[in-house]
Amino acid sequence: MPLNMPDPPARTRDKTRSTLGVVAKGRGAGLQKLDAARVEDLELSTPHQVFVMGPDAAEAGSGLDRARPTGWRFLVESGGEVIASAESPEGPDQPEGAGAPSFSEGQIVASTAAAVKAARALPQLAHAGFELRLLRIPAMYQNALWLHSSHADLLIPLEPSPIGDVGKVVPPPVFFRKLAEYARDWNPLGAQPHGNSGGDHN
Repeated sequence: MPLNMPDPPARTRDKTRSTLGVVAKGRGAGLQKLDAARVEDLELSTPHQVFVMGPDAAEAGSGLDRARPTGWRFLVESGGEVIASAESPEGPDQPEGAGAPSFSEGQIVASTAAAVKAARALPQLAHAGFELRLLRIPAMYQNALWLHSSHADLLIPLEPSPIGDVGKVVPPPVFFRKLAEYARDWNPLGAQPHGNSGGDHN
């Protein structure tokens, strides 16, 4: 079965595409590949919803049901090559149309593209259709592709990953156990391991 790409709201896709054109024409994004690309060659691909989880839930191994949707993310392609990502905020905690899309490039974008390619070839897809998502735990600088189905969930950590396993399929219980171990090893007193931040990190 194919890896399913969910359909974002039309307004989200339109807003992201429009902003991408403005940013690319202005050459003011400060992103080397995006600034160098021809506007007419840019395409949005691989839409997936972004879910965020707080550090306490992650360390407690509370499960993916504690992750909340915060937006939509796309890969930006030029001439068939993935050169950047675009993310537009959209979630129950935000008013409709809130926030401008943001754009990133770097290792997490390359890691995402590689992980999506690898995910399409997973043997698990022969038995069930999985929806592509992104799980983000900002306080730990952890991002992972989240393959979701009604029967199972799979996580693929993206680079950089504090728990390693970049590009490998990790069952959620193992993923959260490693995060909890990382948090304890980083600070045995139980303080939050990193400052809170969102979006893709290079």
